[in-house]
Amino acid sequence: MELDHKAREAIEDIIMRREGINSMQAQIKEDIKAVAEYLAIKPAQVAKIISLVERERAKGDAIETERGIIEAAEVLTPMTQKAPETELV
Repeated sequence: MELDHKAREAIEDIIMRREGINSMQAQIKEDIKAVAEYLAIKPAQVAKIISLVERERAKGDAIETERGIIEAAEVLTPMTQKAPETELV
């Protein structure tokens, strides 16, 4: 396959944009870690919040759907469960 000047430029442009995206994704990951540290929660929880907000903004009803799922899980999980007690010797 022969690549002319125009094709090479297009491919180089794609490569440069992908590198930019990778850099932005790495920065977002670091930003999520910083917010999680500030809130004293896990980064996965911050990511979950962001995902939920994005879904709510895009389609609506995402928060209400999650609330329903959580309520169902609460019904299935006894609230009186506690860790087994250990004996001190």
